[in-house]
Amino acid sequence: MSAEPSLWRDLGAVGAILGLFALIGLAPPDSSLSEIRREGVLRACVPSSYGVLVTPDPDAPGFETEILQAVADRLGVRLALNLNEAIGRDFNPRAWRLTRAQCQIIAGGVIASDTTRTFIDTTPPHLETGWVVLAPGAVPASLRGQKVGVHVGVSGRDRLALSQALRTAGAGVVRMDGAGDLADALATGRVGAGVVDAMIGMELAQVHGLQIAWLQGPEARDPVAFGLWKGDLTLKRRVVDILDELERDGTMARLAARYGIRSIEARFADAGGGGA
Repeated sequence: MSAEPSLWRDLGAVGAILGLFALIGLAPPDSSLSEIRREGVLRACVPSSYGVLVTPDPDAPGFETEILQAVADRLGVRLALNLNEAIGRDFNPRAWRLTRAQCQIIAGGVIASDTTRTFIDTTPPHLETGWVVLAPGAVPASLRGQKVGVHVGVSGRDRLALSQALRTAGAGVVRMDGAGDLADALATGRVGAGVVDAMIGMELAQVHGLQIAWLQGPEARDPVAFGLWKGDLTLKRRVVDILDELERDGTMARLAARYGIRSIEARFADAGGGGA
């Protein structure tokens, strides 16, 4: 059999590869970082409030807000916050209706999950979170037969798994419109316990004197990160480098202490286990 057809196939494959490289060479260069430096501003989309991560208090604007300010400082630009209440409330990042004109980075409870990365890119995680149970008194040993207020809040979490866990526990689920609604329901006895993301639960426990414990256990955790647009590689590399610098020089630890953020194990060491 002649080797000529095989030769042409090989040459065709080589030509296709060279054509692909040529197209890559014609693609516009990534200017995400240089554009920020040219404009002198880092735009961030955040909710107006999300637990200890983002707060409306200018004197204590939140753990992630202060990290973003440190990132902007090290980029040599100012930080501009664009409030978007859909962040952390809608499961689907596409529903946040964000655009590049609004922001280059997203904060306020972004989970570094496969679901989230379907729509946006993420930095390596800087925190871990999970579902927790809140109660005015001792956290109940079982949620069976309890009316439980649930505020899912954070984006990208596995809500199906949460629903299944609560059904298995025999809880009567009452949907809450927000963290404030949950706090009111617990204070008035409308629900006997609440389930919420740990970043919000920690703040509610501190402000309202609530008891707090894991819903499922320390293995049920999710990584919290910053969101970026896919393809903004130069910006992502620089932001990741700065986050590493903040970790090494102790800034992360200082901010975590300022907002009472501890590791998940330490935070719940004395809480006595989950309510489910």
